[in-house]
Amino acid sequence: MKKLILMILVFGFAKVAVAGAYDEVLNPPAYTQSECESMQNAVWVDAAWLENGASGTRGRQASGCVKYFPSDNAAVSSTALFFIDGDVYSNVATDAANYEIQKPENPALANMLARQTGLPVIRIARPGTFGSSGMSHIHERRLPIETYLVDAAVTKIKERYGYQRIQLSGQSGGGGLVGGLLTLGRSDIDCAVMSSGVTSIKTRSRDLDSPNFHQGRDETGRSLEEVYDPIDHVSQIVRDNERRIFVLADPKDQTVSIASQNDFYEKLVESGISSTFLIGEAKDPKHHALAVFGQKVAGWCKSGKSDAEIQDLLRGKSDQSPKNGTV
Repeated sequence: MKKLILMILVFGFAKVAVAGAYDEVLNPPAYTQSECESMQNAVWVDAAWLENGASGTRGRQASGCVKYFPSDNAAVSSTALFFIDGDVYSNVATDAANYEIQKPENPALANMLARQTGLPVIRIARPGTFGSSGMSHIHERRLPIETYLVDAAVTKIKERYGYQRIQLSGQSGGGGLVGGLLTLGRSDIDCAVMSSGVTSIKTRSRDLDSPNFHQGRDETGRSLEEVYDPIDHVSQIVRDNERRIFVLADPKDQTVSIASQNDFYEKLVESGISSTFLIGEAKDPKHHALAVFGQKVAGWCKSGKSDAEIQDLLRGKSDQSPKNGTV
């Protein structure tokens, strides 16, 4: 009996510890503009957009404090790789345990990526995660509010560092955001890489064949009519002869089907947007974790490697050490 009680107490303490570490996702922080502006590596952003609904088109707006985590050399370059990570919420029991490990405050993480890619790196904390405010990551990711807040943050950070053009990479849900930012008319991107990206939310939901999909909902629980699905807005991507777009996928991906990325790529081609479809091999059991490969693709792109050279590098057929891609 004593052993059983002890096990219950230990298990209960573990649950409390996990919830405490994950609390900023479960209960997003709220900051005033002045509080945000007093923080290091944070920008206050205001976003406004038009949103279609059952009652017609209406204006929407949101504000928030977005944190970012730069490599040491970000301030001494004319460009950087802006990286947007994947979702941090799907199941508290599994995600919360990894949250502290994934927290990007440690500058060593950005510095390691800078060495791997040959580019200065700025990791962006999506609203509702890692100290960023403005919305609930659990309930509002994939909605227009996230795309517009992140777009505003990228612009604000870019201006703070004085960059004219940037590199952009995102993994999974972050890859979907890269696709979304492209559709908002940005014309300041040299290399955009979406790895394992949720670039067609509807395709991903369909392929999961989950109860949510059969109820017309994304895996976040929101209506598929509410989400900001990048594939629906490809026509809004600005033509830019200096930009290269890469869609990176693993055919065995069990989290976001390759069809999601392929449908988005085909829409790009159909719309006359120059882009390249790349195949990678993720090392995790679900064949989903292509983030590091996506970051390296951005570095190889910026260093001037051809599409064929980049695909060979992904297949391990060439020297994978990125050359310095800064200008």
